[in-house]
Amino acid sequence: MLFKTSLITLLFTLLLLPEYILSCTTVSVQSDDGNTVIGRTMELGNLILLPKWYLVAHPRGTAKSGHGLNTIGYVSIDVLASNEPKFSLDTVSEGMNEFGLGVSCQTMRGARYQDERKEELGDLKKVRLEFIHLAAELLGHCETVEDAIDMLKNKLYIHGKRLPSGSRLHWSISDANSDMISVEYVEGELQIRDNKSVGVFTNDPTFDWHVTNLNNYVGVGAGWPEENEVVAVEVDVRVPGLPTTTVPTNVGHGHNLEGISGSMSPPSRFVMMFLLKQHAIAALGNPVDTTAAVSVVTGLLNKVYIVRGTVPSEPKKLKAVYENSLELTHWATIKIPKERGFMWRSYNNQRWRRIDLNDIDFGLEAGAFKPIQISVEGEDGIEEVAF
Repeated sequence: MLFKTSLITLLFTLLLLPEYILSCTTVSVQSDDGNTVIGRTMELGNLILLPKWYLVAHPRGTAKSGHGLNTIGYVSIDVLASNEPKFSLDTVSEGMNEFGLGVSCQTMRGARYQDERKEELGDLKKVRLEFIHLAAELLGHCETVEDAIDMLKNKLYIHGKRLPSGSRLHWSISDANSDMISVEYVEGELQIRDNKSVGVFTNDPTFDWHVTNLNNYVGVGAGWPEENEVVAVEVDVRVPGLPTTTVPTNVGHGHNLEGISGSMSPPSRFVMMFLLKQHAIAALGNPVDTTAAVSVVTGLLNKVYIVRGTVPSEPKKLKAVYENSLELTHWATIKIPKERGFMWRSYNNQRWRRIDLNDIDFGLEAGAFKPIQISVEGEDGIEEVAF
């Protein structure tokens, strides 16, 4: 049975995910009431997969992993063949456990795991785990980021070179103590970076590359741009509504953000999320409470929302595959680890839905909770009101 489940997972990953997983973005915001609010988007180009995402509750002792059955209960967004838990394909992509530990899986095509080093067998005392099962392993056995770091460094040997690069992952991990790290495997070596201060995570290249790239945007200002006297000249042109004939001058508003790319590439999304968040905090301070932080995170996620058809696929694909692979934002989540709040929305229903992990009895048996479909056909999130 275990072999069958593993085989199904492998086949699923090979046939669907490598071709279409392209973009993901994570961003975190601190509030003055002591909470961290973490938003995340999932971008894919696979319409077949859209109705197969489910929010699944995993009670203690019901989810297998490298260290046996999970000792900690958690909720996660998984791929299911139907709404019956027994049909789970064991593909956790996003989740949070009963202690507030959260894991976001994001694409990193350049990832090279520990089985790609010269010492092929690795440490035989460690549990050998394929990278696609790491999220479930951490959610099911770790209470904090510190626990996750210990497990990654001392208890796990992560492999996966037999799977295509398009399905490879790196991870953003957070907890109820407001700690946040990025986890990557680069040339077979584990790299763990503190991500509490930056609070942004996208896709390739590596996290340290993205952080260094922020230096290229040091000139993007937070204030109202003034006339540049060094280069300004008088011209025989008067634009209606402007009090001056000096150019260049400020026309309209929003010029302080010129220079930030609006593309959906990982580097652009990383820069956009960081600078918009930092400018908002510089102007107004941290959001006063969790509700305000959710509003800020929602606005940031809206900036990386991919409308289907705006990001092209590789033209070499057959037309039917090309049309199916056009990217869109399948879903987005917000985690509030300290409160154990988990929220989600879908491409066709942009209204947030929330579940409180404090209300879940993770001591129940397998199958006690019916999975919740993330994207329901026909939903639009519109509420009809009347005076």
